[in-house]
Amino acid sequence: MREKATSNAQPMSTPIEALAPQTLDNLELRPRGRVFPSPLLWRNHVFYQILPDRFSDGKEAERPLFDPAQPEQFRVRDKAAWMRAGLAFNGGTLRGILRKLDYLEGLGVTGLWINPPFKQRIDLATYHGYAIQNFLDIDPRFGTRQDLRDLVDAAHDRGMVVVLDVVIDHTGNNWFYGPDLTGRVEESLPYRYDPPYSLGGWRSGDGTCAPSIDDLEDGCWPREFQRPEAYNRHGAIQNWNNPDPLDPNAEFRRGDFFDLKKLDGDDPRTLDDIIRCFQYWIALTDCDGFRLDAAKHIPKDICRRFSQSICAYATSIGKENFMVVGEITDNLIALNYLSLFGSIFDRALTAVLDINQSPVQLAGAAKGTLDPREFFKRFRLDSELTRFVQTGRVHVSVLDDHDMSCKPRKERFSANNATPHRDWQAAHAVAIQLLTPGIPCIYYGTEQAFDGNEGYHDYNIEPQRYGEDRYVREDMFGGAFGAFATSGCHFFNPDHPTYLRIAAIAHLRRREDGIGRTMRSGLCYPR
Repeated sequence: MREKATSNAQPMSTPIEALAPQTLDNLELRPRGRVFPSPLLWRNHVFYQILPDRFSDGKEAERPLFDPAQPEQFRVRDKAAWMRAGLAFNGGTLRGILRKLDYLEGLGVTGLWINPPFKQRIDLATYHGYAIQNFLDIDPRFGTRQDLRDLVDAAHDRGMVVVLDVVIDHTGNNWFYGPDLTGRVEESLPYRYDPPYSLGGWRSGDGTCAPSIDDLEDGCWPREFQRPEAYNRHGAIQNWNNPDPLDPNAEFRRGDFFDLKKLDGDDPRTLDDIIRCFQYWIALTDCDGFRLDAAKHIPKDICRRFSQSICAYATSIGKENFMVVGEITDNLIALNYLSLFGSIFDRALTAVLDINQSPVQLAGAAKGTLDPREFFKRFRLDSELTRFVQTGRVHVSVLDDHDMSCKPRKERFSANNATPHRDWQAAHAVAIQLLTPGIPCIYYGTEQAFDGNEGYHDYNIEPQRYGEDRYVREDMFGGAFGAFATSGCHFFNPDHPTYLRIAAIAHLRRREDGIGRTMRSGLCYPR
């Protein structure tokens, strides 16, 4: 069985300049073409999170569709090669996403969350997009700047909104530490607050240390990010917690995220440069919001300055409700950054991802493994935290995502689930997202009951637990790291029972009558 060919009709597209600027000097912040207005209520939308490398390459019509009744048909024979593929670029593209808008619209999706499409290092396999080498360009493995604009335009033509995942906390592994500690240059050093380490050289396109940046594949771009003063240079975080989670000088807010180099947002020039980079992407692509990566690791003052500057710019061009949603795994930090019960001028984010314990509680409620009251009591009005959740306006409801940081082991909702009703269970869990307060977000593959989990790891092949995130980031399009340990088959099945049930509820939720409005209010739950 092969996938039906999707429509090749071309949407109205806005041509943009092909070449990325190499400097922020005279950066053009004029919108390119039309400006799509912001949603009045973000909670009215149903989001779908996509890793560009893992979703679609646009060639699914050339491959057979996975048959759940015959899973062994496409099971990989070389498990080691499949595991290695999970750590590499696999071939998904922005144009592939565009070709799947029919599939997404059929599911009831009205918003796209696209993981970072920005240029990564050519010599490193950072397929996830969170290790940026050039803040003003798209990674060629994902496509072009025009491809991203075309995707946003095509989504807008269907009434969909687009949120881009952006990184302001750090850059990629673009330079080496000096010989301060070991007598030689190092990619990473242990954290120390004072004095900062020296910068020992720039990472070249072949991964070696070079004294200067001579090529667009060397170091970090634009040029403004080639100053040593743009970076904290404190070394890698060792202590990921702090007795005071709001302390702006906590180690987890000052150190490198592993080998990803921390930007110094306390330096006004650096923060201004970061802000201008992402104002530029709004002008260039007409995107509707940002998902702010690693917001927990960004001091509140820096986060507030970025968020308010971005929203002010967006308002100036006609996007009056631009969303900046932060990735925060601590409820106290989330409440503080949202500042719902304080001054609006103290607000550092417009929304947060609800990824602390709620995905675990939601999964337990849907499966019957936890008392469902543990999930539903979070909507009570007896505390500041639950009051902000109950409004449904400022948190994004998550079941599965690309990190699954809420669990001790990486696994999707449908992992290790032998019940014959697994497909329906997955749909019912998403239904809870759709019918309770919040902005619901479906992670790609959940609608096909993907079961990614660390149980797929073979310790005889790789003795160490490493890169376990890969197992919840499967290929959907038939690449070398397919779901269910497959390759060569795709999973875009609009007749899958999970897809069909989610679609039915999501389309009811979109109705303009009292039924639809009540469903979108998020008040369809036991109280």
